[in-house]
Amino acid sequence: MARKAVTAIAISIASAALSARADTVWIQSGSGNPIPLPQVKVQGVEGDSLLYTTAAGKQTNRPLTQVPQIAIDDEPAFSTAEDAFRAKQFGPAAENYQKALATTTKAWLKERSALRLVQSANQAGNFPLAVQGFIQLVQVKPALATDNKPAVPANGNSINQAVTDLKQALQNGRLAPDAKTVLNNYLVELYNAKGDTAAASAAVGQMAQSGGPAAVDPASQKIAADAKLTEARQAYAQRQYAKAAQVLNSAGTLFADPAQRGEALFLLAQSTAATAQDSNQLKDAALAYLRVVAACESLPGKPHVAESLLAAAAAEEKLRNTKEALLIYNQMVIEFAGTPAATKAKENADRLSGANPKG
Repeated sequence: MARKAVTAIAISIASAALSARADTVWIQSGSGNPIPLPQVKVQGVEGDSLLYTTAAGKQTNRPLTQVPQIAIDDEPAFSTAEDAFRAKQFGPAAENYQKALATTTKAWLKERSALRLVQSANQAGNFPLAVQGFIQLVQVKPALATDNKPAVPANGNSINQAVTDLKQALQNGRLAPDAKTVLNNYLVELYNAKGDTAAASAAVGQMAQSGGPAAVDPASQKIAADAKLTEARQAYAQRQYAKAAQVLNSAGTLFADPAQRGEALFLLAQSTAATAQDSNQLKDAALAYLRVVAACESLPGKPHVAESLLAAAAAEEKLRNTKEALLIYNQMVIEFAGTPAATKAKENADRLSGANPKG
């Protein structure tokens, strides 16, 4: 009987200890302070909702957007990070989310910790740590990582460290194809930010070789196009006009995005005009600028349209095609009325028509 009593007491103590262990979630409804719900047990995340059991034993869920803070009884680093994050102490929050990622075995907690590591490290200005969180987030939810890429700083040393971390992460043979694509895309963005167009182009080439045409999704193609635009702009700035044109022409199929296509055509027109000497070359330059107009006319804000029309008209003047130049200038006076471009077009039109002899 004594042995049974001891056993009963042990069971009672163990049960009491288990019942004392509980989680807390904070629920945000409206603009007021979040309301803590203590003595709950978090089961995990399903979709975009947190699943938990209340103190009364009722199973329920809440959208994660309404849960600003969670405390888990056996995850001290995570709980500390959540408390710091809510208090906007982003440096300590980032450090503890990093610890939570290294210690937890809960998949949902890894995802939340990785996302908040990116966010808190961004706020703390710790770019390398934000990239580490991004790499972790890519491995659990690539789409979420794509929407939460760390902001690229101007500090080249920070970018270099991030490039090293990304290249190391890409060596993981267990990476899913979509995760590898997200990491590669971000690596190309960092190369572009550094102005390392050669490395960016090489990374784009490796992406194509590793996955073939099917691996080039719209996001990857847009990033690859940005890399080529950066390379062409650098060549143009260095007065290497032939090289700029070669880069743009060789990457023509990449410019599927209308805005990028417009940028590429404008830069190509500038490169063509910069070396135009004889009549045939001037005709090519005028046509190149009119292609920009056709491509950008329907885009918001009509980027490069006015300046391309002015440049095309100037080329027509050099070709002694006064009638064609006047048509363009007069069109601009109407279409861009009230703008500096229209004022310049009116001056040129008056000069050509003889209305402004001083011109």
